[in-house]
Amino acid sequence: MTPRIEDKDVQCLLRKIDATHEPDYLKVTPEPGAQIRDCFIIVQEKMKKDGGRMIMGWQVWKGKHLIEAECHAVWEDEEEQLHDITPKEIPVNEILFVEDENLVYDGKQIDNIRMNITNNDLVDDYILVCQAIHRFDNKGERATLYDLSSVLTEDQLRHKEYLIMLNEIISVILINNGSQKSLCPCQSRLKFRDCHGKDLKKMVQKNI
Repeated sequence: MTPRIEDKDVQCLLRKIDATHEPDYLKVTPEPGAQIRDCFIIVQEKMKKDGGRMIMGWQVWKGKHLIEAECHAVWEDEEEQLHDITPKEIPVNEILFVEDENLVYDGKQIDNIRMNITNNDLVDDYILVCQAIHRFDNKGERATLYDLSSVLTEDQLRHKEYLIMLNEIISVILINNGSQKSLCPCQSRLKFRDCHGKDLKKMVQKNI
């Protein structure tokens, strides 16, 4: 959900981001025909059609377990007004946006900045897995590709599938208010920390 600026977790995240501008709320007005998460392409097409320029920064989201800043591009019109023209997976009327002149778009993905806002260590595991997926997807030539299926070896494909499975397993546990001590959803009848969590740190550090 879109958090409030005065939220203490938001303030902590903003200090971590250390952006060049103050946060503000932007109304979401999706460009007709635009696709979810294609903000850079959407803004570039809008500039070709209506002028203006691309402004890069972070859109801030807060959930039950973590708060995160997602790299995001918005459109600035000729009157220097900012507009979020990218549709969202979950419809929202406005986003909390922080312009950051330190960000440069070179065609590669920029990972989210995430913070655990609980005392649950499983959330830290979730963040590690998310970071590992980002590193995998953006290693070498993969950084500029949308479809990785044609370039992955069998070992790489298995590793990516394993990371995705870890992400899904942890998500299920967290949705059910669980922890590392909860039973692993894989039906092994073992606690997560003794099952898929046992080698988690080794798997997320794997460079493949």
